Amino acid sequence: MIVGTRDKHEPSYYTLNSKSNERNYTACLATDFSAHNATDSETLFNGTEATRVNGDSYYSQVALGDKCKNDGGSGKCTADLYFDTDPKINFLSLTILGLRILFLKTIVFNVLMTLRLWMS
Repeated sequence: MIVGTRDKHEPSYYTLNSKSNERNYTACLATDFSAHNATDSETLFNGTEATRVNGDSYYSQVALGDKCKNDGGSGKCTADLYFDTDPKINFLSLTILGLRILFLKTIVFNVLMTLRLWMS
């Protein structure tokens, strides 16, 4: 087994802003760092824990707050809290739900009629 040295990657910081009708939310994202405790020096990240996606070699961490340093990121990102819905997808989802209910009622009716036939 060969053990090589692991390159150390410092975190890239991004400011995430979300604007809703009632409030403005700000979060700080630290991403693509190799050491689990790379953000311990930042007081903003004290209440959160770094996570890593299965199979990925780098960690990411998110904290709520507006004091994010932008030393490695691309700046500000905006995110909406609400998703736009597609009327066609909503209609298809309702149609599938209706067909499932109809199928279930058919099965129940057939079982009841079969039981009634056996009882007589």
